[in-house]
Amino acid sequence: MIQSRREFLTTARNGLLLGIIGESVTSFAASVDQDPEFSPSNFLSISPSGAVRVFVGQGEMGQDIFSGLAMLVAEELNTPLEEVAVVAAPVSPAFGNSFFPGSPQMTAASSSIKVFYIPYRNAGAAARQMLETAASTMLDKSVNRILLTNGEVVCDDNERIPLKLVMPILADLPVPDSLKLKEPSEFQVIGTPQRGIRVKEKVNGTLGYGMDVKVPGAMTAVVAHPPSFGAQITHFDSSTALAIPGVLEVLRIPTGIAVIGENYWVADSGKKALDIDWDESAGQNLSTEEILGTYRELASKPGQAFTFNPIPGMDYQLKPSLGPDKYAQQKGAVTIESEFIAPYLAHAPMEPLNCTIFEKDGLIHVHTGTHYQFADKDAVVKTLGVDPSRVKLHTLPMGGSFGRRACPKSDWIAEAAQIFKLAQTARTNPIKLVWSREDDITGGWYRPMVLSKVSAALNQDGTIGSWAQRIVGQPAIDHETLSFIGPENIDLTTVDAVGNLVYDIQDKVVDVHHTENLVPVQWMRSVGHSHNVFFVETFMNELADEAGVDQVTFRLNHAKDDRVKRVLRLAAEKGQWNGGLSSDGKAHGVSVHEFYGTYVANMAEVIQVAENKFKIIKIVFGVDLGTVVNPDAVRAQMESGAVLALSSTLYGEIEIDRGVPKQSNFDTYRPLRFNQCPDIETHIVSSDLPPTGAGETGVPSVAPAVCNAIAKLRGEYLRALPIAKQGIEIV
Repeated sequence: MIQSRREFLTTARNGLLLGIIGESVTSFAASVDQDPEFSPSNFLSISPSGAVRVFVGQGEMGQDIFSGLAMLVAEELNTPLEEVAVVAAPVSPAFGNSFFPGSPQMTAASSSIKVFYIPYRNAGAAARQMLETAASTMLDKSVNRILLTNGEVVCDDNERIPLKLVMPILADLPVPDSLKLKEPSEFQVIGTPQRGIRVKEKVNGTLGYGMDVKVPGAMTAVVAHPPSFGAQITHFDSSTALAIPGVLEVLRIPTGIAVIGENYWVADSGKKALDIDWDESAGQNLSTEEILGTYRELASKPGQAFTFNPIPGMDYQLKPSLGPDKYAQQKGAVTIESEFIAPYLAHAPMEPLNCTIFEKDGLIHVHTGTHYQFADKDAVVKTLGVDPSRVKLHTLPMGGSFGRRACPKSDWIAEAAQIFKLAQTARTNPIKLVWSREDDITGGWYRPMVLSKVSAALNQDGTIGSWAQRIVGQPAIDHETLSFIGPENIDLTTVDAVGNLVYDIQDKVVDVHHTENLVPVQWMRSVGHSHNVFFVETFMNELADEAGVDQVTFRLNHAKDDRVKRVLRLAAEKGQWNGGLSSDGKAHGVSVHEFYGTYVANMAEVIQVAENKFKIIKIVFGVDLGTVVNPDAVRAQMESGAVLALSSTLYGEIEIDRGVPKQSNFDTYRPLRFNQCPDIETHIVSSDLPPTGAGETGVPSVAPAVCNAIAKLRGEYLRALPIAKQGIEIV
């Protein structure tokens, strides 16, 4: 008898996945006819029985892009969404993301709906028009509208044709050169709240993630990684580990010592039994305090100005400016300056990093959850020295990522490939690499720690005359692998939300100091916006207070376009903005930002329950992302973004001491608790503009809204995160 939910989920997973080999666990191929299929596009195929498969090259990590893209096809094809299956596509240029130069296959910058909105609609429309033509031929009359359901083509006069009879005609039809997409007034699926295609499987535990992959004969690999950044192995003894029953092999790889065992617990026991001598001298002087000291020294000097960005939607063109000091001297303005700090953050996705790799029929199969397929496949190819045609990467659903599963160095993928290359066990058995929670949280590839100095000249009429911002930190983007991001080894995501302020300030100076140390870093959900919006919006409140202007009004006075104003007014109205502090002790904080074409405003309501103890009552979102495909998914992303943002606002920090991360699991790297989570409201602007994205947009403006509300109650601005470190408790 199953006694618990955990036991139920384990039983369900094992029953589903035992024996899977060759195809990814996301494949629906077994349930689809093997007869020739009708495929007018790389994105779509239809079997003679009417099974509709939509192929998606984007990574699914909880943002429900599978459902969103399936909705686009279902809309134009005129087929019920529940009859559409989604299949993870292979790594192929056909699924490249044109948001990025070179169209690599990757999922980032909330770009999926923005990029694929028309291509997936085109796929559905092409199939629909071809079905209409085929039906007209069969019936010898004009058919202007069809519905594809239950394996039948239902014509506009309700005449039904089995799809199998239509297939021979479809095979001879060319894909139409001219497609007629539906008008928004005709939408039946787009814009309606839809339950995610895989919600049932997620709830009952049958959706297979990377950790669920079970291949006959697979052995588990774990790795003893360096205990501190920069540490090197001087000697190791594996005899005790190899004496443990079930431990098969111990080998040295570039990233540490790998232990291969019959299962995870055996391999992990072998790892703990290793006797390793480490030279940790490289990281002895590496600490959070030392790094911040270096940052402050650099922040006192001019950095490199940003003037260029080749990525659409990141048009940071800064003209020569006076800067606040010279502007104030010439205009009689007041200058204000503040320093802000954001710490290193670990992504800490719930599903630990893992990768299963094996060879079958001359192909090397790699099963993992990733949204960085083009680079991950390339990492395996380079590590093994094989032809790309021999590597088949199976993209699995991810139990969270927040950017971690898009590592610029494909670190855990390359590590699995190294073990596969060197281990004798891999000649006869598949290898499943598994990282522990501690491996992940202490393993680096964090969101960079950033220090920013912001100054402004405030005119006598309460307007901002000049803005200067200096940002100091490690580049989140590795230019060895992503040279297309910017010139001269510049990481232009560093100035996200600063180079393109949502405020109309004519005199603006932005410069950056990039630093390097032994802590490996990468992007995190919302990239540079994750820290810069906190800096900018907190400083905007300081300026508003200095000017004696309501914080919402101050932003409206400086907003550079109507979309900024619209979401700001929406959040303030729905949150019942009280000017910042009401007589009943409720404090309100506000913030606004733009993320690659999506506009988001937040209003937070906070009360004080005791000295330095606060309760967040509610978070209100106003969102404008153009045409909305699935409003339910948008709300889900705002809610998840708020929870992630609150976790990092309250507690999120990786501290470094003598090269060692001080946080290692959820006891020290705390997430938000259920009792601390506020009510979250999402209000969406109705729009017929082209769609943008939602996946990352709910994160950036939560921290400044909450911190600005708390500041109203404390009478002191919060300029550094996390706030728990400053004695603040959220109950």
